[in-house]
Amino acid sequence: MRLLAFGGWGQLGTDLVVACEGRHELLRPRHSETDVTDADAVRHEVLRHRPDAVINAAAFHKVEACERDPVAAFAVNAVGALHVARAAAEAGAVCAFLSTDYVFDGSSESGYRETDAPAPVNVYGASKAAGERLVQVASPGSLVVRVSGLFGHAGSSGKGGNFIETMLGMASRGEPISVVDDRRFSPTSTSDLAGRLLQLLEAGRAAGIYHLANAGSCSWFELARVTFELAGIQARLAPRASRPDEVPRPASSVLLDTRSGVAGLPPARPWREALERYLRERNWSDDRMKVPLE
Repeated sequence: MRLLAFGGWGQLGTDLVVACEGRHELLRPRHSETDVTDADAVRHEVLRHRPDAVINAAAFHKVEACERDPVAAFAVNAVGALHVARAAAEAGAVCAFLSTDYVFDGSSESGYRETDAPAPVNVYGASKAAGERLVQVASPGSLVVRVSGLFGHAGSSGKGGNFIETMLGMASRGEPISVVDDRRFSPTSTSDLAGRLLQLLEAGRAAGIYHLANAGSCSWFELARVTFELAGIQARLAPRASRPDEVPRPASSVLLDTRSGVAGLPPARPWREALERYLRERNWSDDRMKVPLE
C-alpha cells in the first residue's frame, strides 16, 4: 500500500515508519509543507500522490491551549479533519482519523465501547468529537481510531516529550513529583498502535470506530509508579487530586476494544508490557539508571 500521513512526524508517525518498513510506502508531508487547515493544499497533496490510505494524525492537542483558543482547536481537529476526509474520498483512498478518549465525559467507571455516545467536557474533546463526525460524513468508509495517553520514542511534538519521559527526567534530577490519582485511562504505545493500525488498513474491510489503546487501565499516578518500578528508580513520587482550577478532564476514560478482533486483529498487548518494552528500547532500565535518588 501507499500511505500518506498528515501529522506524520510525531510519535505515531515515527513508529509508522518502522512498522511500514519492507511492507508499505509511507509519505509524510511536513506541517510547513501542508497544513490540514488549508483545504486546497491538502487536496493537492492527496491527489498528487493518490495513496491507498490517508492517515490523519495532525492535531491541536494541548488541552489548556485548546480552552484558550477554541477557534484554532476546531480549525485543526474538526475542519482540518474534514479537509483530509474530503480529499481522501475524492482520491478513492481510505481515511483513518486519529481521535481521543477525551470525546467521553468520564462518568462510566466500566469504560467506553466504540458505540457509546461522545459527551466531551472540554474544548479539545469537543473539537475531536466534531472531527469524528465530519470524517464519517465526508468519507463513509473511513476509520475513526480512538487512543489514549500516547507514549512513543519521538515524543509529542506539541508537548515537548511524553509523560514517561517527563517523569523519568524529573526523577533523574531528584525533583519531587506529584501526579493526579483520580483520573483513569488506557495508556497507548505508539509502536503497538502503528502495527495495529496497519493491520486494520490491510484488512480492507474495517470501516467504523475502533479503540486501539493497550489493554487495561490505570491512573496517571499508577503509570508513573510503574514506570519507576520497571526502570529501577527510587523517585520522590506522591499522588494528588485534580485541582478545581484545572481544565476539566474525564475522570475515567478507559477505552474498551470490542471491534478489532472482528477485523482479524490479535488482542491488544497489556499497557504494562508495552511500557516495559518502551523502557527497554529507550535504555532507561539499564544499570546506570538503578541508582537511588537523594
